[in-house]
Amino acid sequence: MSVDRDHAAAIASLARLRFGGEELERITQEMNQVLAYVEELKGLEVDDVPRDRDPLEGEGDVTRGPGAETPDPLGHTLAAMAPEEQAGFFLVPPLPGVRAEEGE
Repeated sequence: MSVDRDHAAAIASLARLRFGGEELERITQEMNQVLAYVEELKGLEVDDVPRDRDPLEGEGDVTRGPGAETPDPLGHTLAAMAPEEQAGFFLVPPLPGVRAEEGE
């Protein structure tokens, strides 16, 4: 199976895309490359390849790592994550040279 320039233009129109002449030629070639790869995949012999086991079988959810039980830090208030907080504001150290006693 292959796509010619008219088919590519029709597909682009359905997707509400507009391509110039060179772009349409490039898109047509890329579509044909994808179709050729799909045809290549269809020819693979996969009957003797063992299927993966059912993820629902076995012991628990094997995809969860050890950090899955750790609470999400974004579930806390911002003040709980700040080094210091006072009256709803974060306290940060002043920049060098900003304090009055350093500048005098």
